[in-house]
Amino acid sequence: MVIQHYIFLVPIFDSAQLVKHASSKTIEMCEKKLPHLAPDFKITVATDAMYAKERNEVLERAISLVNLVPTPPADVGTWITGNHELTEKALEKLSRLKLSSASRASYLEQLVNQLLDSENALDRLREKYPDQWEAAVDTRARKERKLVLEYPPGSTSTPADVNGIVNSLKMDLIRQVPTLDEPLADAMSWGAVADWLMRCPLDFETIEGGS
Repeated sequence: MVIQHYIFLVPIFDSAQLVKHASSKTIEMCEKKLPHLAPDFKITVATDAMYAKERNEVLERAISLVNLVPTPPADVGTWITGNHELTEKALEKLSRLKLSSASRASYLEQLVNQLLDSENALDRLREKYPDQWEAAVDTRARKERKLVLEYPPGSTSTPADVNGIVNSLKMDLIRQVPTLDEPLADAMSWGAVADWLMRCPLDFETIEGGS
């Protein structure tokens, strides 16, 4: 492959010295007559603002920023055992759905699983992409503040409401952090709802019947 054009991308382009440097380097490289450089090889200076369309396309493309790593069942059990007050509050809320004890326990395990999957993914996101992590956390916090208004203390919700909250938060995350792929946004949304069910005024209304 023959290189004809080399673009020197810089964060700020506010000095004629950059152009002078690029020109001198162009001459220097051409004089070497390297086989992989075209006779009319040149170096130009640019910023990402000159490629705004391409930059936005990349930033808005949903990608897998971090991989979702399933939480081992043993870790789920350990968390449930070590957070008795939170899990008892969740089980008490789930009892209003008239589920069997086994079903409540299974539902709780899945909630904790989603919570841990989400928190682990957020930790990795914070390490690798702090800006995206901050945007995701801010989005969840805004939704939580609105949740208190939509479901004030003493109010109740149904499983259908919970699904609606999850979907609404997922759409908010994807809109505010376009680079989040759907599986990650979904896990974060369920993780947030699991957290809210255990410690916030998000409750279930009593459903007649059941076992």
